Amino acid sequence: MYSFKNLINNYNELMNQFFTNNNIEDVEVKFSYCAPDDYDGTNILNLYKEFKSPYTLDIEYAKSFNCIIRELKRSNYDLMILDDRFLFSDNSYLDNTVLQSEFSYSKVIDYLTEYNIVNENINFHDRNILKDGKGDTELLYGLPYELDFDVLYYHDVDEGLKDSLSLKVKELQSDEKVNDIVSAGLKNNDELFNLLAEFLSYQYGLPKENDPESYTSLYKDKEILNSLRKYMKGLMGSDIEKTLSTTVEEACTNFAEGKKPLLKGKASYYNGLNQNPEIIVKASALPENKSVITEKYVVMNRNSLKPKETLQQIALQLTSKEMQYYRALQFGSIPTFDFKNLSEDATSYCQAHAEMCELLKTISPIRIRNIVRKRNYSASFLESRLIVPTALRESLTDSSNDIVQKAFLNILDISNKNFEQTKVDLFLIMFLVLNVITIIIAILLFLVILKVYRNRKHPYIKAVSPQLTNLTILGIILKIIYPYFFLLIDTRFLCRMSVIVNFEINNITFIPLFAIIFRIYYIYTNISSVSYGKKLHDKRLIIYILIGLVIAFFAAYGISYFGYFNLTTTGSLTDNRFMTCMYDFKANLIITNSYTLILFVIMMAMTIRVRKLSKKYGDTTFIFFIILLLLSSCLSESAYAAFFKTDGGSSVTNYSIRLLYIRKHPVKNKEKLYKKDFNNINNLVEFIPIKKNDSSSFTYFDSSNGVSSTGNKSINKSSMAKTYIRMDGDMEGQYDNDSNYRAFTQSLHKYLSEDEDEDMNQDKVNMDKQNNMNYNSSYNTSNFNNSNYNTSDFNNNYGNYSFNSNNKNSFYYYNELNNNIK
Repeated sequence: MYSFKNLINNYNELMNQFFTNNNIEDVEVKFSYCAPDDYDGTNILNLYKEFKSPYTLDIEYAKSFNCIIRELKRSNYDLMILDDRFLFSDNSYLDNTVLQSEFSYSKVIDYLTEYNIVNENINFHDRNILKDGKGDTELLYGLPYELDFDVLYYHDVDEGLKDSLSLKVKELQSDEKVNDIVSAGLKNNDELFNLLAEFLSYQYGLPKENDPESYTSLYKDKEILNSLRKYMKGLMGSDIEKTLSTTVEEACTNFAEGKKPLLKGKASYYNGLNQNPEIIVKASALPENKSVITEKYVVMNRNSLKPKETLQQIALQLTSKEMQYYRALQFGSIPTFDFKNLSEDATSYCQAHAEMCELLKTISPIRIRNIVRKRNYSASFLESRLIVPTALRESLTDSSNDIVQKAFLNILDISNKNFEQTKVDLFLIMFLVLNVITIIIAILLFLVILKVYRNRKHPYIKAVSPQLTNLTILGIILKIIYPYFFLLIDTRFLCRMSVIVNFEINNITFIPLFAIIFRIYYIYTNISSVSYGKKLHDKRLIIYILIGLVIAFFAAYGISYFGYFNLTTTGSLTDNRFMTCMYDFKANLIITNSYTLILFVIMMAMTIRVRKLSKKYGDTTFIFFIILLLLSSCLSESAYAAFFKTDGGSSVTNYSIRLLYIRKHPVKNKEKLYKKDFNNINNLVEFIPIKKNDSSSFTYFDSSNGVSSTGNKSINKSSMAKTYIRMDGDMEGQYDNDSNYRAFTQSLHKYLSEDEDEDMNQDKVNMDKQNNMNYNSSYNTSNFNNSNYNTSDFNNNYGNYSFNSNNKNSFYYYNELNNNIK
């Protein structure tokens, strides 16, 4: 009598009879239940076992959910009747990637077709029930079909017991009349979940709407679970395992046979229970009229082969006020009318079902979805329904088991594990050590920025463009601390911005490097003008860099609107719930790598060009470290450790070693560093190579192939002069009044006057070497002594703009420039 599956044929017959009676032709409906197969739900169950999740899944619910999803992907069912627990069961600000993967779906509503109905045709429904058919969207996906809620049934002879559920736990222990009087089908996990929600509501007033803190009692207050256990033992029997194993059919039978005077069940049982003329069954509201409601909706399958208009018309007939009243008479179902503002339709129902109508007028509905929704980041009802009832069952059976508190802690909050609960293991130690190292390195790099800034006027630092260098180091620091930004991501917008910020940080690192390489390239290849100070000045380049960063930011922001960005979680698969920013990594990688590759190709082309021109006359090998840094960034997403090491190594190699040199070789006349002419970009002291000769310890690669013969030297000098500067008479005149040009020529004359004699002495030394058959590609110590080379003099002459002749690179460079200018 109480198994609705046995009545399915009768249900179909009566439903089709309605269409016949109302002259609705060419319509035949056939209702059936979704029958799960043996494999439904097994994937998610096995995954939880594989990951040793502390939570046990409700496998029957998993099978049912998987079965419905499978059928929604097919065209076997044109329309479905789904309750609110399923229809929007996956509503959450966070998508559970584990459930989506194992159930092979994205969103339930993806398989549904929205209704396009004029409101006047459906305004007889209860406004809140109709609104629930939209979920969190503005579209209507479900038409209200019927309603159900929990009530307390009693025999007319036991009317004095109908308020027993209102008793507090302490009162139950002292009143023997209420012991073991309630029958309930708590083997059904939906019924057990409903009992918990109702108990919390009328015993503790929890949770309070719009008060997130009221939810914390569910996992902090252990007394709540103990009270529920005592409550159940007092009203339903001391054997709690027997109580939890009672089916709905058994509970109804026990009540009908008089074994239990009270039955906690659905309002839709009323007709069935009153079919026995030998007993009189009455229904009473639960304490404080609070009851969990179940709303059922008719939905259209998007994969149906029938036209949408046809399905919509049939759905309207199935949910019409005439059909709802018909089902109430035939099956005892509860219509979705607005009973608090009685319409003509609701009045007709109340005349035939006065007792049930009074309950509907006074009911204070509990929507079960809200019981487990502390905030937007809480788990979806689907996930809560999978783990909470089974966890509750385990904790009620074993008083020492606190798994239900852990379950509530997991589903209600994100990153809910405090440090006191954290076990100290190797992974945690490594994580903490890595964080300490990260912070230390960031601090050291910041100190490098300060040192570079304080020594920015020193020629040894100016050679690598200190302001641009500091921008690059700043980018590296931001890249190091960037992962901590993920702690702040709690919206999809911030998820989108995290990718954009990462791209912008890469630009802060690489665009200054690009500018440094371009400046070197421009100096070596410019053939039309000497006065390029304004173009290459740091301030001008920084302005260009800032413009480039702004353009890159807005370009990345615009492109991001075509991408997928979402917040996801693995949920209860592990002890704690964590939030992850999810986006189309592959597409993003293609875009960023393409952009980086373009930079790489341009920079490499400029570097190769400069290297060919300067391999005899300047040390440009440090540019290759810049290129290496850029290349490593292409692998940063998949090999961040390599990127981290290369960044650090490049910083130490290119910048810190120069600061170390300055510290070991201080400038005596520091005031010279701050003279105005030192800021002139045309003062080629700024571009003098950093190596003293081809064997300098500060040179990374030996670019020379030995000391060239005099003839070869002349060829190289002549070629270099033609390559770097070419001026004719007409061009000289336009620079006569140029202060930059005058400063430039004065510097050249000063260097030449000091270097000519030294160069002649050096040539003599080379001749002596050849005569003695002791020819060698590099000068030994005695040769340096013979040519009066003095390291300390060399180091201390920076401020006086005086350089020893052994610096062949600068000598050749300035000598040929002077010859061409003249």
